[in-house]
Amino acid sequence: MILGKKWFWRVMLVVYLAALAYVCFANQGSLPKFDEWPFKIPADKCVHFVMFLPWPILACLSVIAGPDRQSKTPDQVGGDKHDQVGGDKHDQVGGDKWVAVMLIITIIGLGLAGTTEWVQGLLPYRSKDIWDFIADSLGLLTGALLFAAFYPFLRKSRTR
Repeated sequence: MILGKKWFWRVMLVVYLAALAYVCFANQGSLPKFDEWPFKIPADKCVHFVMFLPWPILACLSVIAGPDRQSKTPDQVGGDKHDQVGGDKHDQVGGDKWVAVMLIITIIGLGLAGTTEWVQGLLPYRSKDIWDFIADSLGLLTGALLFAAFYPFLRKSRTR
């Protein structure tokens, strides 16, 4: 299953970070404009929210997902007590350790969001905005909550 392909999630994370860097640091003249936006929340803040929402999900899956090979070692062929309890020997992070990993990755994401705003303030064609950082942070926290809500179910379905 694709959930177990750590290399896939790592490639996705690198592609995501490259796209994020481009959108955050490119000259705004090269980015699309939202002239007619019917909502009360500015389009720019919604874009910031959506840009940072995938970070916790992709980063956690690139760390937590199982190894690239699903071949069993000789001690796994007959099964062991760990497999019988319902644990997955292929998980790099088992039990509730994934929660700690998720929190650390979310904190790293908050640092990334703050750094992007700080660097934008240094660029002559961009500006830093605390509301952008707040929108980034809300996207990060929403992504982390989505991951926390769905990862236990994905993990259980993978062990079946």
